[in-house]
Amino acid sequence: MTADPAATADRVLDFLSTAGQAEYHGERVSQLEHALQAAHRAREDGGSEQEIIAALLHDIGHIWPVEGRQMTSVGVVAHDRIGAQALRELGFSDDVADIVSGHVAAKRYLVATDLDYAAQLSDVSVESLRRQGGPMSAEELEEFTSSPNWRSQVRVRTWDDRAKTPGAEVPALETYREMLTAHLSRQQESGC
Repeated sequence: MTADPAATADRVLDFLSTAGQAEYHGERVSQLEHALQAAHRAREDGGSEQEIIAALLHDIGHIWPVEGRQMTSVGVVAHDRIGAQALRELGFSDDVADIVSGHVAAKRYLVATDLDYAAQLSDVSVESLRRQGGPMSAEELEEFTSSPNWRSQVRVRTWDDRAKTPGAEVPALETYREMLTAHLSRQQESGC
């Protein structure tokens, strides 16, 4: 039996609402505040539906229940891949999952290609960058930019970096329910 898109959207948002109350790995915002701020930035900047959904859910791999989870001081190891896999299993598009899976690599890309970018990273992001491999090599840059979603991955990364403001006023989680439901419905109808 195929999952009801509205029920899946409810499940994801309810989970984010509950589990998202946790601290966002050394930052001064919760997981939920970070997700809402990233999605809001995406909407403000005219992001596509897929980019907005990916911005909202880009760090779900930090909190989604996965057996064998490995933690560090800056979060879950491979949270980008864990999140992407969870989203695929829930019925989100491959593009949304791909954008989520590439948001860590996008940080490495930006550090390698933008001299000012690294100076703007929070202390926590600097530490996670070190654990994630540092700036990309020339070969890694070429591979990264061959992905059809690399520009969206970079956009989500920039919204991620701007989503760490304590007390920021942004639309509530409920704002995204209809968008998630419609996205999941289209995926189901297309047989993806």
